[in-house]
Amino acid sequence: MTTIPRAMKDQDGIAMAICLFVMAMLSGITAAALSMSRSDLAMSRNYRSASQGLATAEAGVLHAQQIINRVGVIDLRNDVIDYWSGRYAPFSANPRPMTQETRFAYSVQIATDPYHASDRNRGLMTSTATGADNSVRQIEAFVIKSDIPNAPPGALYLATDHETDATFRGDSFIVNGNDVNYSNNQAGTKPAVPGITTRKEDNAQEARNSLNDNQKDNIQGMGFIPGDPAVPSIAAGLGPSTAQITQLIEDLLALPHVTNSERNINGIQTFGTEASPQITYFNNSEGATFTANGNASGAGIMIVEHSLTITGSLDFKGLIIVRGETDVSEITGHALIWGSLWTTDFDVMVGGNADVQYSSEALIQLANHAGGAGTTTLPAPVKIYAWRDVF
Repeated sequence: MTTIPRAMKDQDGIAMAICLFVMAMLSGITAAALSMSRSDLAMSRNYRSASQGLATAEAGVLHAQQIINRVGVIDLRNDVIDYWSGRYAPFSANPRPMTQETRFAYSVQIATDPYHASDRNRGLMTSTATGADNSVRQIEAFVIKSDIPNAPPGALYLATDHETDATFRGDSFIVNGNDVNYSNNQAGTKPAVPGITTRKEDNAQEARNSLNDNQKDNIQGMGFIPGDPAVPSIAAGLGPSTAQITQLIEDLLALPHVTNSERNINGIQTFGTEASPQITYFNNSEGATFTANGNASGAGIMIVEHSLTITGSLDFKGLIIVRGETDVSEITGHALIWGSLWTTDFDVMVGGNADVQYSSEALIQLANHAGGAGTTTLPAPVKIYAWRDVF
């Protein structure tokens, strides 16, 4: 029989205690590791969500800026800040889900720039992004109207969503969307625009169908292909709507301008000069007709209510806007228009010895300064000059 010394028997409890301590320590380390792992996962998830939220908020600002710049603004406060319902950007949904990651969405509001409250062409856009895990991210972007106006939709622009009826007479007219300087008749620096632009493809096709084979090479500009017959430069595009043009006209008429209530414009008359371009507003309820014995010229911006008929001679440099719904914009006399012609009428007639020539020089140098010193009078894009991450 083997006898265990008493001293060794007394150590049985210590071994058990050491084992329990080691197990407790290992359990604590395991629990700490699991907790740290969960914290790391949560931190990674939160970081990813925050990064995606920031990208979503930035996308909201860029989307709102894109909507503004499709047309541009004359007065940011009138055309956007006070025009957008609730000052929210008019997205298809509000908030608008991201295309690829629909768990994230954004909404954008615009307000007067609090640091430049008197400046009507500065604004503050606030984009709020929401996402997974109830995350919220918000950024503020400060915007200002650019000094460089947008290119016109086309040399001749039919700004209606209704059906149009274009008529082309003879073979002596030309509508040219290639940029040409009025000062030297040399090519300008800006990219070509379509000769004729409509808001709907149906209207663009109607205009194409209205041309005979001999007339198709008279409409030149972006997309023109010479040939027999040629492919005319007629396209559908995102120009201003009739409602937006109405707002633009209201902005222009808030600036210094000259009102002319005559129905028939005859004799030698001048409506602005290259040295002093002006906004001229023809408000006769029957429209304005430049008659056969007239010899008119002008520079700046011409706004005509109801209809414009040219049977005489008109040499104009800048932008002409015809606002109406049922009358006809007709060019049948000797007309030389440098810049762009916009009409909200259903019908347009082009014939006679008419030349509608896109000229960025006429638009930028003359039309854009027709409202007087210190103003820019053509629709221009807004640019972001500062932004900050709110949270």
